[in-house]
Amino acid sequence: MIHIYGDSHGRISFSGLDLSHQNHSCNSITMFRIGRDQSIINFHPSHLGADNILVFVYGEIDVRFHIGNQILHGRKEEEIIQQLVMAYFNTIKTVATSSYRHIIITSIVPPLQQEEHESLYGKITHEYPFQLSDAHRVRFRERMNSLLHQYCQENHFIFFDPYEFYTRPDGTLKFEYSDTNVHIQENSHVLQLFKELIENLS
Repeated sequence: MIHIYGDSHGRISFSGLDLSHQNHSCNSITMFRIGRDQSIINFHPSHLGADNILVFVYGEIDVRFHIGNQILHGRKEEEIIQQLVMAYFNTIKTVATSSYRHIIITSIVPPLQQEEHESLYGKITHEYPFQLSDAHRVRFRERMNSLLHQYCQENHFIFFDPYEFYTRPDGTLKFEYSDTNVHIQENSHVLQLFKELIENLS
């Protein structure tokens, strides 16, 4: 059985997956919260087992808001990102205390251009607005994905990065594949790459 945990991207990016799975994703959950609280939302020890695969999908909200907000409060970018990713992995290792077949860490989706979002909806008024520039958020995402990849190698996890197809040359999300918001709506490429990954692990 495949168990998927994530924010809204975990739900939407894997929507329509025709492999045996349970999607436990919960909207508006940050990678920061996972590391801070040392728990995975909707995780249960019964999800562990020698035949089970655990998939984790977090970080878009952190790229959009958390890192920039911390910088505006005086913290250093690299320190924020290092601590964020390390705490995330520590939580996963704390939760996955017994047998599992594989742990898959999904990369972070490309950030949507702020202007494209605001031209349709105006400024975000909820608790996670855009912080700093598109270029900043592209850099945050690239650095976080680099660390996610590195820590996967160090911990014998699998890094799943299905988003090159959806990424513009400037590092932002191709709007035509989005839900006109921050998510990938046309997710067939994600699903195909994931199925190929699972088949290769068999």
